[in-house]
Amino acid sequence: MSFTGTIEDFTADPYSVYRAMNSDAPLTPVGPTDYVVTDPALILEIFEDHQTYTSVHNLEGQVPVCDEARAILAGTLFYRSALFNEPPPKHTAFRKTFIRPFTPAAVDKLAPTIRALAVDMCADLGTRTGFDVMRELAFPLPITIISDMIGIPTEDRAQVKQWNDLWLALQLAPLPPEAQVQAAEAVRVYEEYVRRLIQETVAQHRPCLLLEMVDAIGGSGAVHDVDDIIVAIRVMIAAGHETTSGLIGNAVARLIDTGRWAELADNPTAVPDFIEETMAADPAVQSAPRSVERDTEIRGVTVAAGARLHLAIGAFGALAGSDNGTADPEANGHRHIGFGHGIHRCMGSHLGRTEARIALEVLLAAVPAAPRFDDAAPPQRVPGGFVFRCFSSLPICW
Repeated sequence: MSFTGTIEDFTADPYSVYRAMNSDAPLTPVGPTDYVVTDPALILEIFEDHQTYTSVHNLEGQVPVCDEARAILAGTLFYRSALFNEPPPKHTAFRKTFIRPFTPAAVDKLAPTIRALAVDMCADLGTRTGFDVMRELAFPLPITIISDMIGIPTEDRAQVKQWNDLWLALQLAPLPPEAQVQAAEAVRVYEEYVRRLIQETVAQHRPCLLLEMVDAIGGSGAVHDVDDIIVAIRVMIAAGHETTSGLIGNAVARLIDTGRWAELADNPTAVPDFIEETMAADPAVQSAPRSVERDTEIRGVTVAAGARLHLAIGAFGALAGSDNGTADPEANGHRHIGFGHGIHRCMGSHLGRTEARIALEVLLAAVPAAPRFDDAAPPQRVPGGFVFRCFSSLPICW
């Protein structure tokens, strides 16, 4: 049965949609060659079979693009695969080469810097009666950290964030043709900026991840040229802040919705477990795409080569261990796939967890009383489809 709801239904409550989908079939058609996969065990199975279900086409866009925008994008790296998404051995070599800044040891050394930034962003809350969690904490904290790691100058970060948003919108949102053309042109300018930044970084020999990547060209890390770096950096910037920003906002909203603010404020040692709970119950990334390499039968359904499967990460937590889910029952004990699963699992997961934990700890300590949502300015969700579940604004007051 095809999905007959609306994007508004999905934005309001994706988990009811997943349950309805899964009660009919583990694969739900959402387009001529697109399916949403909701069965928890099947989701894990597909994640683990990277030979049949590939990530190579993940960055090619998930919505139709008009001819004018496509012509602009043809002269860019928009359709070039990221080394993150390649199968082994390219993927393995790239990941091994650049995992160092994202290891638990490296992130733990970075934790005091993350905390100092969060404390500064929340410093005046004792004299205020309101705060926009997204605008004043959840957005700026992760983008600052990942920009520092990559080597993006402070004065350029707001513009890079705008370019990143347009690049993502072009992939995920059904934009009108004029907006597609503008976004495609922004992709071109964005790439030119990163190319210049790489040149400046090398000339000045500024220590950062960009310089490490340039130094790796021609080595064993699968980096062949500067184009590989541009594509990789664009993914790192997006993955390095979008997921964490969404996680912070969803965790704060969940605390208020469940009436547990005072409980965690009195017991901050429970924050890490609450972060895992949020990742299981309301993940910021709701799905991950995989393309079918060859005609394949999936649970009695013949899926043609080239079809795209949207693995419903949000459905995993909602359905695993339930009557209409078949994966490990311990999934409801905070086992989740919020950072993906299999060989392409997010290598920045420890950084994301650490940023979210520290942001929540600092906010719980800084807000003088249990907050509520601001009736005069209710929370706003990012519009879109089956990928991100995040707030664009989250005003709270006390």
